[in-house]
Amino acid sequence: MRFLEHRRHSRRDPLGPHLSPDGVALAREVARTIGRFDRVLTSPKPRAGETVAAMGLTVARELPALEGLPDEVALRVDAAHPRSFRDYAELLRRSEAVARFGRSQADLWKEELLRLPDGSRLLLVSHGGVIELGAVAAVGDLAETGGPVLGYLEGVRLSLDGGRWTAGAVVRVPV
Repeated sequence: MRFLEHRRHSRRDPLGPHLSPDGVALAREVARTIGRFDRVLTSPKPRAGETVAAMGLTVARELPALEGLPDEVALRVDAAHPRSFRDYAELLRRSEAVARFGRSQADLWKEELLRLPDGSRLLLVSHGGVIELGAVAAVGDLAETGGPVLGYLEGVRLSLDGGRWTAGAVVRVPV
C-alpha cells in the first residue's frame, strides 16, 4: 500500500504570486501535524514551492501538469461555480473534457506513487480544482463524503494498493 496526500497551497498575497505572511504562518502550523513524506512534488507556481519550504520540507520535483486547469476545463469549472466535491463530480459526469482532465490527474498521481516503494508517502502541493477533480476521478465516493471545496492547505489523502485506488478522505484545516 502507498499513500498520497495532496494539499492546496497556503494563503497567497492577493496582489502577487507569493505567499502572504499569514500563509507562511499557516504552512508552519500545518507542518507540525502533517507527518513525514518520502517524496514531495509541487506545481511550478511559486506559492506551491513556498508552501513546502514554509513547512520545512524540500521539493524533489515540480510537475507542470499540477499547475492548473486547461482553458477548456477552467471555462466549464468557472461557469459551474462548484462549491462541493459533489459539484465537481457532476462536472466530471457532464463534460468529457473535465472527465479527461480528472482521469489524467488521477493517473499522474498513481504513476508518481508507483515510483516509490510499498509503504511510502507522497506529498503533492498544487491548486484548488486540480485536487478535487483528480480525487473524485480516483475515488468517486469523495463526491458524497468530501463536503465543500478545499480551502488553503486542505487536501485529500488517498491510498493505492497495487495499482488501484482503495480509499480517500478529505483533510481539513481548523479555522
